[in-house]
Amino acid sequence: MLSRLYNFMPGLDTLLHYERQWFADDVRAALSVAAVALPVAIAYAQLTGVNAAVGLYSCILPMMLYALFGTSKQLIVGPDAATCAVIAAVVTPLAAGDSFKHWQLVVTMTAMTGLWCFIASKFKLGVLADFLSKPILMGLLNGVAITIIVGQFSKVFGFTFDERYLLERLGGVPTYLAQTHVPTLLMALFTLAVYFAMKRIKPTWPASMFAIAFGAILVWIFDLKQLDIKTIGTVTGGLPVFNTPVFDLGIIRELVVPALNLAIVSFVSMMLTARSFAAKNGYDIDADKEFRALGIANIASALSQGFAVSGADSRTAVNDATGGKTQLVSIIAAAIIA
Repeated sequence: MLSRLYNFMPGLDTLLHYERQWFADDVRAALSVAAVALPVAIAYAQLTGVNAAVGLYSCILPMMLYALFGTSKQLIVGPDAATCAVIAAVVTPLAAGDSFKHWQLVVTMTAMTGLWCFIASKFKLGVLADFLSKPILMGLLNGVAITIIVGQFSKVFGFTFDERYLLERLGGVPTYLAQTHVPTLLMALFTLAVYFAMKRIKPTWPASMFAIAFGAILVWIFDLKQLDIKTIGTVTGGLPVFNTPVFDLGIIRELVVPALNLAIVSFVSMMLTARSFAAKNGYDIDADKEFRALGIANIASALSQGFAVSGADSRTAVNDATGGKTQLVSIIAAAIIA
């Protein structure tokens, strides 16, 4: 009976046979992971087009459940640049400017992505990870990265792109530069300076968190909003409350294929990261169980009003670099974020 339970929940085996000497390393790694995950979750929420709190919702329950159902000891799941960019591209035209509808469509697509992953695991389609090579995925991720950089470029200089697509935005950059909002640009440069200073002075400390904290303190003390520097605004506290969709259910047809594509991209991305760190630390992972764990994590994210998650390579690297030993890192980090 126990062997069947451990087979269904691989992480439970590790947690029930936990060794005391691992705890200090896991706590230190969890603090580092949470410090990186917080600003990343907020940034990816904006990329997806939803409230900052939704990004935090997407970290808590998915991280806890992956710790139980996943086979990787180091992998951290959470918001990912590629998944957020795909969701935003699909949902934005369907929402037609309605922010509440946008959020609900994001949640619905996330749930559908989780269901596709769960179905794939039942049919043992984990073998898909062997057919999509790393160069293909790296090409996709680099394209997403360029799109994100250009999108954030407007926020650094304080203007808004009228164009929707990348090439049109790049063509209009010289014109937009004339609209630069100087206080916003100076604020961005200050934040960047704090980040690089912290990386140089204390390389092991969470530089991004310090940069955000210094920027927030500066805006609060000097009331910089009066200079038209835009802020995220109030982030509502408390845990999410489940809401059933209120949009026309016929729209769901438009999400079926994109959700399938997202499930495949998320899984392959996650497997590349998971396999890399499993090989480094001397253990094996099960692709079909990883597909199921990804599905459960995405369904959990949808139920907690979050958006799609995948394997987060940067947070996984932080976990490994700071000595994280087991899946307990994910559970502690999720608790800190909560």
